[in-house]
Amino acid sequence: MNHWPTLVYGLFAMGALGVYCLLPRAERSMRAAGAVLGAAALAGFLVLFARYAVSPQGSGVVFLVSGAIAIAAAVKVITHERPVYSALYFVLVVLAITPLLILQSAEFAAAALVIIYAGAILVTYVFVIMLAQQSGAAHYDRQSREPFIAVLAGFLTTAVVAAGIMELPVPAGGDPTAMGGEGPSNTEVIGRVLMADYSAALEIAGVLLLIAMIGAVVISRKRVPTEDVVESRTPGMIGREVPPY
Repeated sequence: MNHWPTLVYGLFAMGALGVYCLLPRAERSMRAAGAVLGAAALAGFLVLFARYAVSPQGSGVVFLVSGAIAIAAAVKVITHERPVYSALYFVLVVLAITPLLILQSAEFAAAALVIIYAGAILVTYVFVIMLAQQSGAAHYDRQSREPFIAVLAGFLTTAVVAAGIMELPVPAGGDPTAMGGEGPSNTEVIGRVLMADYSAALEIAGVLLLIAMIGAVVISRKRVPTEDVVESRTPGMIGREVPPY
């Protein structure tokens, strides 16, 4: 397929133009055109991959659906005006990438991605953003700064990575998105290595995390000055003494 790079780079250019139009700015007239261009570029990539790269059945369907959701959610992460919703869309990106890791027999990486990012770090980010921006969205969230340079740098980097991927040979005799063969799973191998070769380091890391958690509780504890502490009263006298007007 000689025209494969031309189609890919053309779809990249269309997607870059769509993202540029979708970025937050004062005028909103370009957002509809950006949504149309972005949807057309994404649909073109799906058709291209379904036709020439992956099998449109089985694991290929999972690859296409998960990839489409991840790309659409990633675009919303950088184009939404509310940081809270951007963080929630990033959770969707993490959840959409998980099936792709499972297809590559990386179950441990998929579970760690969901537990650490979607289950801990991003939840913390959401609470911090909600507490820090109670008065509304800031100016830098409503207006993109240097959108052209940002989009150009991002899509040029993506195009270079895509060019390198297209140079890789496609595995013969099978779907490149199919899962690996029989044998110990990725999680089993990592578990054996951690518990057999790095058990001491694992225990030390657990102790350090426990100490850090205790330190965070101690630091965040509210300290009451000694002069504000109510003096101890004789039992039975509390509530009987009324201060004068």
